[in-house]
Amino acid sequence: HPSSAPTSHSGPRNSHPVQPLITRINTPPTLLYAPMPGPTHHTHAFRAMNCQMAAWVISEDPAAQAALLAVETWMHTVEQALSRFRADSDLSKLNAAAGHPYPAGDVLWQVTQRALAAAKATDGLFDPTIGQDLIRAGYNRSFEWLSQGSHESASFESAQNMTSSWRDIQLDPERKTITLPPGVRLDLGGIAKGWAADRALAMLRPFGPAMVDAGGDLAIGDPPPNQKGWLVAIADPLSPEDDLVALSLANRGLATSGTDHRRWRHRGRMQHHIVDPHQHQPAHTDILTATVIAPTATEADVLALAMVVMGLAKADAWLQQHENIPTLLVLNDGRTYQNPTFTHYVQAYFPIYA
Repeated sequence: HPSSAPTSHSGPRNSHPVQPLITRINTPPTLLYAPMPGPTHHTHAFRAMNCQMAAWVISEDPAAQAALLAVETWMHTVEQALSRFRADSDLSKLNAAAGHPYPAGDVLWQVTQRALAAAKATDGLFDPTIGQDLIRAGYNRSFEWLSQGSHESASFESAQNMTSSWRDIQLDPERKTITLPPGVRLDLGGIAKGWAADRALAMLRPFGPAMVDAGGDLAIGDPPPNQKGWLVAIADPLSPEDDLVALSLANRGLATSGTDHRRWRHRGRMQHHIVDPHQHQPAHTDILTATVIAPTATEADVLALAMVVMGLAKADAWLQQHENIPTLLVLNDGRTYQNPTFTHYVQAYFPIYA
């Protein structure tokens, strides 16, 4: 394709090109490579960070199954450190200590470093200092406890009074302390799962081909035997029981971010969890979901969120300057866009728009 701009893949939702079909499995992003149970194929599914997770490894090593259990333990460790809904988490203690140096634990320290680097790389489109904005929007407790009715949150500093930003956060590498400006609250949900998945994959790599699914953020290692990659399917956000596309991926990260999932009503208005940091409120965007393939799940996580915040026009312009970032966009009106780099990973398009 001569252009790196996103290209329309499906026009009206009743005209979807049909490619060879692959057997689909429910709950996308979905593992389509599903080996029969045996001594070399190990799988473990569990729940952490308020989402379903799973890990796979193909290995003759009898310790491989124990390694999968260690992945679950690891995910709970990350949740304990980074949940803003647990008063005893490292992140909650940091937020409570705003204005003063806080001695961060290893997980909080590493993820905060990555989050600030991501903020710089995206010129603030990814912003870890949106904690106050989410609270103002009513997202002040774990999502499963958010009711459909309006809930008045506690009073916090208004957006108009916010003068500090992620650029004002101070890191002291020698003492491993983080100092937040007064009034600033971190939320690391936009990067924590991808980062945790990358670390979990590193735990499994010594045992053989592996993949980790952290609630849709995928860290993918070497391909299964005799395969070019792990086959995964991307869900249609407007018809979650159906898939849009199947991809073959190896040694990559994949993430989908969107306004379709975490939604609630607050003060008479529907809200979602993707904040436009320039407006200090849930983003008004024509992109429903963005799926990005990157070298790591951490990078994919950050870029997918940034695409949604941008909206189609800005995302189009950005992708023309970054043609090496494989991206699939689904708009609110159902149109889908992919750039040429994304098509290199496509194994099948699902004919769901007959």
